Amino acid sequence: MADERLHTFVTVVQCGSLTQAAKELYISQPAVSRQIHLLEDEYHATLLHRHERGIELTPAGHRLYRYAVRIQELYGEAMDDVAELTGELAGTLRIGATLTIGEYVLPSLMGKFKARSPQINLLLEVENTQRIGEAVAAATLDCGLIEGPFTHTLLQNERLAADELAVIASPQHPLAGIPQISLDALAQEAFIMREPGSGTRMVFEEALRQAGGDPAALTVLMQLGSTHAVKALVMQNLGISVLSLRAIQQEVAQGRLTILNVPALDLHRTFTVLLPKGTRTSQLTRAFLLFCRREIAVSTSTQ
Repeated sequence: MADERLHTFVTVVQCGSLTQAAKELYISQPAVSRQIHLLEDEYHATLLHRHERGIELTPAGHRLYRYAVRIQELYGEAMDDVAELTGELAGTLRIGATLTIGEYVLPSLMGKFKARSPQINLLLEVENTQRIGEAVAAATLDCGLIEGPFTHTLLQNERLAADELAVIASPQHPLAGIPQISLDALAQEAFIMREPGSGTRMVFEEALRQAGGDPAALTVLMQLGSTHAVKALVMQNLGISVLSLRAIQQEVAQGRLTILNVPALDLHRTFTVLLPKGTRTSQLTRAFLLFCRREIAVSTSTQ
């Protein structure tokens, strides 16, 4: 740690007491107190009050804590970046991803990361959001990359990248070419949907609810666990669907699919990283996620 005093201070705040922080850091409680006193002397401010139930941050303590967390994060990123460059990263990274990310985002990123750090083993498991979340919580996966947020008491959510869904149809569909489509008109159509539990479906249904629609009122002809299968059936004009723009770029460019304009629906979403809560993220995991964020940012800016 660049500044052991800041590390001790952050640990005290997160543990809620000097005694617990001492156990976490494997040092004595007087040593923890001494580190806090050194910080208070340097900043000429009282950072926390001690009482029987633990500690309470002062206004100065709250401000310093925010900076200390940011400093720790930057220090970790610096270590990961240099380690990646010098080839010091090693080990196996178990990644979980939902279908869109696993099929259309991660393959090229994993290839590039592996080329830069060939000694690393990358294992990818593609499942729906619910199963990925459960696997990360059970520690059978190191991280999960999903389409939207996921709530679990043992997990924390971090932003990975922005994404957008689109309502799609065959160019031969009656709605194709109509400038604007209402929710009422959309509700009359037959849908070919991803299976329940998929991030894409959850985001679409929530957008529909926010716009005043009822997902339960939709006519769902088929529910499929494959994006490719959904696209194939929509291209045969058997129904319409909703998929990520990343998943349909080629078919739209080739004129095999068309995007329907439904102004009432806000189909923007965020790709999210799931990580275990309360445990230190491994250096390899942090390095991979940092690499992914940078590569996605570069590819987005050049589109």
